[in-house]
Amino acid sequence: MVTLFDIVQYLEDIAPNRLAFAKRKSYVEIGPQSTSDQIKTTVNRVLVASYPSARVVTSATQQKANLLISNRPIFAAPKKHLSGWDLDRVRLLSKNYISTYVMSSAWTGAENGLSDALVERLGLTHKQQFMTKGEHESLVPAGRIVKTTEPMNHSRFLNYVADKMNLSSIKFTGQLDQEVEKVLVFPGSLISKNEILSALEKEARTIVTGDATPQTRIIANERGCNLLELGSLSTENPGMERLNNYLNLEFPELKVFYVEAKPYSRTFCFDRDM
Repeated sequence: MVTLFDIVQYLEDIAPNRLAFAKRKSYVEIGPQSTSDQIKTTVNRVLVASYPSARVVTSATQQKANLLISNRPIFAAPKKHLSGWDLDRVRLLSKNYISTYVMSSAWTGAENGLSDALVERLGLTHKQQFMTKGEHESLVPAGRIVKTTEPMNHSRFLNYVADKMNLSSIKFTGQLDQEVEKVLVFPGSLISKNEILSALEKEARTIVTGDATPQTRIIANERGCNLLELGSLSTENPGMERLNNYLNLEFPELKVFYVEAKPYSRTFCFDRDM
């Protein structure tokens, strides 16, 4: 018999909260909060996904899951009241006795977490840890600094990344004809000015991430940094799929399912005289 406590302990072992950054910690979002209650809660089926969308929550109920593990929370910020889709998801989870656990930023830099999974998917080499300011420790691992397997400029690198990730579009800020040297791989949407400046100090003038804010994009451009935005879910999915595989190996008595998060949006380009 596997309990919620057993799984939470395992998740905290592979992605401890001491690795959290950007005010994003790991926690049980919906379900038993105390250790005693978690020990009493039996888990038979687990669903893993990057984001607990309505589609994912519905899939969890259809699979009769007891636990939904996601990288992103249902609530990005505290709420005074629930309505709309948030209320529907919470009702569906509660009605079917499904607990939820959020991996968040600790899984980004953890060994074999989001960053390592994305580096592996991209086929990049010479991996080194990239550190950023932590919530509980002064510096924690976040992304990875890597190199390409052969020389290429950013125009070719864009095509290379799109092919590896099976993407139809990538948002790019920078110089297409500039040669790619050191690359910072930083999945998700937590990249900020501080990471841009720190990467440049380490001579990593190319950054592969999920999504950046407009301000971060401008700073990258002004500092001569080349920024590739693949979409947050695209950069998080490889690491969540890897987590699904780990859970299957660690808890063979459980039935663990993975649902790939889909961004749904498309990019349209138009020829305009600038």
